[in-house]
Amino acid sequence: MTTIAVIYKKEDRLISATAQQVIKELKKKGYKIDLDKAKFALTFGGDGTILRSARLLAKNQTPILGIHLGGLGFLSEIELHNLDEALEQVKKGKFKIEERTMIEALVGGKRLVALNDIVISNSGIARVIKLEIKGIAEYTSDGIIFSTATGSTAYNLSAGGPILTPDSRSMVISAICPHSISTRPLVVEQPVTAVLNRGKKAILTADGQQLFPLHEGQKVRIQRSQEKTRFIRLAGYDFFKRVERAFGFAARI
Repeated sequence: MTTIAVIYKKEDRLISATAQQVIKELKKKGYKIDLDKAKFALTFGGDGTILRSARLLAKNQTPILGIHLGGLGFLSEIELHNLDEALEQVKKGKFKIEERTMIEALVGGKRLVALNDIVISNSGIARVIKLEIKGIAEYTSDGIIFSTATGSTAYNLSAGGPILTPDSRSMVISAICPHSISTRPLVVEQPVTAVLNRGKKAILTADGQQLFPLHEGQKVRIQRSQEKTRFIRLAGYDFFKRVERAFGFAARI
C-alpha cells in the first residue's frame, strides 16, 4: 500500500470538493492518505497551494506532484484529467526528482522559509523604504525582493529581474520601483544582511503568505535554506517551453 499526502485549498469550494472526490477514489485504489508518512504529495490548486505545500513538506523532503486547478499554475506538473496516467508513471518509476533551492529569513528570533521569495516592503500607501544590504548597496525604493531561482519567474520577473534556471542555487536581489535609474538587479551566492534604515510600517513577507513586522534599525539575515523543495517531473517537462507558454518569452540556449 502506497502512502501519499493530499494538500488542497480548503477555502475554495470547487477545489475542496474535487480533492475530496479524488481522495475517495485513491482510497478505493489502495492508497493510504497520511501527510507525515507520505512517499509523495498531490497538491490541488494553483501556485499558492504549492508554495504552502513546499513549507509543509520540506522538512521530510516529500516530493510534490502538482495538479493544476485554478490560476496560472506555473509550478504544477499535470492537469486533473492526467492524474491516473501520472500515478501509473510514478508507480513504474518513470519520473525524475527536481530539487529546488529554498531561502530563509532570520529576524527577531524567528526563521521564515520560502520557495519563491522574501520581500521587504512598506505596508503604507506610496511610502518608500531605505534598506542597506551590508557590503553591497543601499536602496531607496518601494521594497526589495530576495528571490530564489523558482521565484525568479514570479514577483522578481515583474520587477525587471532575471530568470534563473531551476537548478540555480543563486539568489536575486531586485528593487521594487527604485528611486534611481542606475539601480539594477543583483545575483549573489552568499548570505546577505539587510538593515532597515527607514520604514516605520515595513513588513517582511515569505512567499506572500507569512508576515513579520519590521522596525527601523532592524537587521534581517537572508540566506539559502538547508531545506529544499522536491518536485516530481514526468516525461516531457521542459522549463523554457513552460516559460514561453506562460510569459511569451522564447529562449533558445
